[in-house]
Amino acid sequence: MQRLVPLMLLLTLVGSFAPAAADELPFNVGEKLIFSASYGDTMAGIAVLHVEKWVRYQGRDALKLTMKLDSSAAFSDFFYVQDRIETIFDPEARSSLRYEKRLLEGDYVEQEVLYYDQEAHTITSAADVRTGIVPGGCDTLAVAYNVRFAEMTVGGSFTFPYADATRNETVTVRVLDKETVSVPAGTFECYKLLPELRPESELLDGEGEEYKLSRVHGEVYIWVTADERKLPVKIVGKTWFGEVVAQLEAYHPGG
Repeated sequence: MQRLVPLMLLLTLVGSFAPAAADELPFNVGEKLIFSASYGDTMAGIAVLHVEKWVRYQGRDALKLTMKLDSSAAFSDFFYVQDRIETIFDPEARSSLRYEKRLLEGDYVEQEVLYYDQEAHTITSAADVRTGIVPGGCDTLAVAYNVRFAEMTVGGSFTFPYADATRNETVTVRVLDKETVSVPAGTFECYKLLPELRPESELLDGEGEEYKLSRVHGEVYIWVTADERKLPVKIVGKTWFGEVVAQLEAYHPGG
């Protein structure tokens, strides 16, 4: 198979640059969310989501988003994790422009870069070009910021476009209830959400991928603050390890 190598795209970093639409976002540049992830009584690791800065990418204003996930010392003796994800996100269109991940999970190692052409509805990787992606397609990290623009009411629902190397779907999210949730970062009034994702078992495309830490088996419940920020404060889901609970430990608003 011919190897397709995308051209490196110019990425101009502008230190103090902030477009006029910045004050309309439900999050600030510099925002940092710190989560703990636990399996049962075991603190498995710490995840940090960061809105790093404004950048110029393909002639448009965009945000650089990052996520770091590192296993705790105790969990690393059993299963070492060091995941890094970086996304270039168009907040006006609420869609992905570029996605890069470097996963190290036990013996599993994966590196991937995806280039999104939202006008042509394609995703280009080093291996191939995926066509027919859903309009406004978002990668795994961009989704976490896309949904923060959504209007939410109990009993209602909203959708987001999810597209990466394995998924290409419009996901419906049900707003189940409004609850008071206490996590280490504080006590919040929250919407309880249930994304209606296709089962991961339908998406496996390689031997052994069912053991990726990020593979989810069953329903995932997410609690986000019932205000204009839509901060994710708690996530409960199941992986092949068992039930994982992520809780917001600290919130730095940035700005």
